[in-house]
Amino acid sequence: MIRLRAVDTLLSSATIPHRTLSRCFLHRQIETNFQLVPRLGSSRPNHVPQHPTIRRPFSHTTCRKRRNRNENTPPAAPATTDEGELKPEPIINPYDFTDLHDAYRALEKRFVDELKQLRSGGKGFAEAIGAVPVRVDKKSPQVFPLRELATVAPLGGRRWSILAFEESSVKPIMSAVQRSDHFNQQPQRSEDNPLELVMTVEPERADALSRRAMDICNAWRNRVREETHNRGEKTKKYYRQRRITSDDLHRLKEKAKKFQDEQMKIIQAKEKEVVQLIMARSS
Repeated sequence: MIRLRAVDTLLSSATIPHRTLSRCFLHRQIETNFQLVPRLGSSRPNHVPQHPTIRRPFSHTTCRKRRNRNENTPPAAPATTDEGELKPEPIINPYDFTDLHDAYRALEKRFVDELKQLRSGGKGFAEAIGAVPVRVDKKSPQVFPLRELATVAPLGGRRWSILAFEESSVKPIMSAVQRSDHFNQQPQRSEDNPLELVMTVEPERADALSRRAMDICNAWRNRVREETHNRGEKTKKYYRQRRITSDDLHRLKEKAKKFQDEQMKIIQAKEKEVVQLIMARSS
């Protein structure tokens, strides 16, 4: 269509008759005008090279599948030591109760020491006298616990020593102890040391000591139950991780309960022993 339109344009614009034009001349004019007239509705050149369709030959490798997003995250690096060596994974034996027995032994040592101090009357008096509030400066409302101004130590029997850090604190300590409802007595100055005060402590009643011993043993029982519960939670974790079966879980619970019952018998025997000693000493 473009070629015919170019011919019509050339013939209409020619000033000489059609018959006088030679055929060769007309062809040259048509070719010249056709090359100059751009293709309508297109800004591309007249001759656009046609590229053949790219096809994948049969010998070509298959397309790769789309990667999963989880594959982009690198795997966690294994644990290493400071020297760069790989740490060996700990071998876990669910039937090993060493951690539970160690916790029981630590609790036994702690509470037996408290019962010994209760029998001697040491810890109760030291804590009570150390908590007495002392006002060092009468012009200031600030008070300090006695333990921050002096040390409290037994002298033997029912006699106790209060050794002040500074001489200016001796009189305020004497006044504070005398005003205290628990002691209601004035410490006496030592003849050998001006910083030392001496007190004679009345023995605590046997029934009060017995109640304190029972409270200590009850706290001991509660701590044993807590440790057994913690071991049971660890056993449940092994079951959730499929390291043990449901039968193993039941057996491990029974073993932990057996060890707890043994500790309760030890606490019961120790409580009975301490209470009997307290009552025998008061009679």
